[in-house]
Amino acid sequence: MMLKYRPLWVAVCMAMPAVAVAESYQLPDVTVVGKSAVMSGAAVTVDGLASDNNQDLADLLKQTAGAAVVRNGAQTGIVQLHGLFNERVKVLVDGMDITPACPNHMDPPLHYAAIDSTNQLDVIAGITPVSQGGDSIAGTVIVKSAPALFTKDGKLAPQVRLHAGYTSGNDATNVGATLGVANQTTSFGYRGEDIRAGNYVTPRGTVADTGFKTTRHDIYWAHQVESGQIRLDVGQHNTRDAGTPALPMDMVKDDANKASLSYVGNTAVGAVEARVYVHDIDHLMDNYSLRPNTGTKAYAPANSKNIGVTLSSKVGNFKYGAEYLTNDFNAYSQVLGGARKDMFNNSRRDRFGLYGEWLGSVAPDWTLLAGARADRVSMNTDDIIYGYSATSSATQLVQTNFNALDHQRTDYNVDVALLAKYRASAVQSYEFGVARKTRSPSILERYLWSSQQSSAGQADGYNYLGNIDLKPEVSNQITAATEWKTAAWQFKPTLYYNRVTDYIQGTSTGVIISGKPVLQYQNVNAELYGIDLATDYAISPALTVGGTLSYVRGKNLDNGDNLYRIAPLSARLYAEQQAGKWTNRAELNIAQRQNDVAAYNKEQPTSGYAVVNLRTRWQADKSWRVSAGVENLFDALYYDHLGGINRVSNSVIAVGGQLPSMGRSAYLSVDYAW
Repeated sequence: MMLKYRPLWVAVCMAMPAVAVAESYQLPDVTVVGKSAVMSGAAVTVDGLASDNNQDLADLLKQTAGAAVVRNGAQTGIVQLHGLFNERVKVLVDGMDITPACPNHMDPPLHYAAIDSTNQLDVIAGITPVSQGGDSIAGTVIVKSAPALFTKDGKLAPQVRLHAGYTSGNDATNVGATLGVANQTTSFGYRGEDIRAGNYVTPRGTVADTGFKTTRHDIYWAHQVESGQIRLDVGQHNTRDAGTPALPMDMVKDDANKASLSYVGNTAVGAVEARVYVHDIDHLMDNYSLRPNTGTKAYAPANSKNIGVTLSSKVGNFKYGAEYLTNDFNAYSQVLGGARKDMFNNSRRDRFGLYGEWLGSVAPDWTLLAGARADRVSMNTDDIIYGYSATSSATQLVQTNFNALDHQRTDYNVDVALLAKYRASAVQSYEFGVARKTRSPSILERYLWSSQQSSAGQADGYNYLGNIDLKPEVSNQITAATEWKTAAWQFKPTLYYNRVTDYIQGTSTGVIISGKPVLQYQNVNAELYGIDLATDYAISPALTVGGTLSYVRGKNLDNGDNLYRIAPLSARLYAEQQAGKWTNRAELNIAQRQNDVAAYNKEQPTSGYAVVNLRTRWQADKSWRVSAGVENLFDALYYDHLGGINRVSNSVIAVGGQLPSMGRSAYLSVDYAW
């Protein structure tokens, strides 16, 4: 898979995806589009070697300045952009806005993105055009699978792509297949993959409860009509026994089914893109199948169903559109052989949005993108029926008080974004942006009626309580960047500042459970600021060096504390050589010690580190490709600050200790395409 950085400016101008036409089938490319908070992104071209050993799509985001990954287990990659994560980042997987079924986000949206068939991964950190945002304040990640392929003549042509790989660090196997057939107007195909991994190994030993199994099956049908293309996608994603050592339970079963019908084409009202989709997740977690447990054993089923409709049109320089998304959510916990407790009973969140956006030249060397959108977010939930114990007066009182409330809440949100680019010379440009972005509370933040260790993956060990009267978060952002770019060299720093009014964070209720205060979601004020840097230099046609740097600081303005779980200052450097059929790559990943931790959450500092990776690829011919590499070459013992705290006993890591990253790991993969 090929990884490239392309300018955001190009992506913004592309109102509709292109329809692929090919005479022969080749290995698909993966494009990671590194996008800054303004209109052009880091123009760092990176070969696909960096993705050859990928077991979770979220890890690819680390190559983009301003992006990081919060991880509570091997399959729980939660996107962080400019220090903000979870629902504050919009993630679209093939046009679908997916709500996790797990109250602790064991199954974030990128969990449902196909690794082997992903064709494009767009990252917009910071100010997002209103056509690509809405109900989010940190940025947008857009995942697109490989487009349907058609022939240039009327003959049928088959498509075959096979993949197999092995990774030593967690004894992982990865097999995938793409099979299809197409003619000039119709394309039909199947894509499947199976990834199985054991517990990973570190210099300290094996970390318990870190294995997983995941299988995916997708079928697509696409047909070209006179005005464009109609496409139908259906698929199933199944995960079993996915350990999440940073959380109180593990994902023992997760089944997702999807169906999506889309149209892209030119009509009498302009270039149109329309989509209707359903994404349905059945999720099961427990605290005893994968980890030792001598205490109370419990399991927790959950279901999250999204139905979405999107419609957009572009006429000249103007783009406008509408979006509708509904989420039905249910979850309960059950003591093994004992009582049941409803967590969310028929909870519902509906969002309807309208937007308009103009992109064009306003003066010589000046380009402007201006847009506004309005969203109506309506939420409701049914009364709680089961509250664990009918004999507990405290539980009955909390349940009765919650049921007595009017649960219905409606927010009316307005977003505005203004982005400008000035080309000062043939090699230098300046970019400026200001925006107001709004996010309404999630179902969990509003309707978690009884204290639980459910925090949308924050994994700080505290019990949380919802707040039905939360206000939407309002983000006011400003950004500035400059870029120097020649045929051989590119250098771009970006500065940003984000003031968030009514930032949602847990604050103490005064009630103590297991020595820690119960935290209730409240509105506070916060600020985040930082710098992104991307550069690369082609020393010769065969040798390129480059890298990225990311720094963000987040503070709670109400109490002066640091915001929780913020990525430290980090840099990623690489050197890549092309030698005939061989491509070789060396990487150095560096992170500074993180001392700016949240005292309120008793967050632990982490030490800095430097890790070296070596990769190589041999492209034998158009059909065969072999990739190999060693990650963490010197077997360094290091701790990713976003890697979580261990909660599993009988592991080499003590309960409450920071989870280390994987030690030295070699991998080998083979791809065949015809």
